[in-house]
Amino acid sequence: MDVLLQDTVAYARTRKQFGSPLGKFQALQHRMVDMFVALEQSRALLMQDTDVVASGGAAARKVASAIKVHTSGSARLIGEEAIQIHGGMGTTDDLNIGHYVKRLLAMEVLFGDVDYHLDRYAGLG
Repeated sequence: MDVLLQDTVAYARTRKQFGSPLGKFQALQHRMVDMFVALEQSRALLMQDTDVVASGGAAARKVASAIKVHTSGSARLIGEEAIQIHGGMGTTDDLNIGHYVKRLLAMEVLFGDVDYHLDRYAGLG
């Protein structure tokens, strides 16, 4: 997620449209800020709850499911926004963007998808 954000911001600074860098357009700035916030929320959640997960037990499973659900949503948002800002090139194999997004989508279902973890979280409550 971090690489996608960094690459997207760098691209927006260098790619010009209508005589200005893409990064100058307020709508794209807001989208990149949303990407940044999603990444930082995932990092904070992971750092905050690492001790709980390490302790084991039902509480650890519940927290791990919460982390998985939130991080999967953040990864999807960051991946989709990176592709949108890069345009059609974001889906090609010529840029790393497409490879990173495919990896995030594969990780989304690794060890259970979002629906599984939502059910698990609700069942342990």
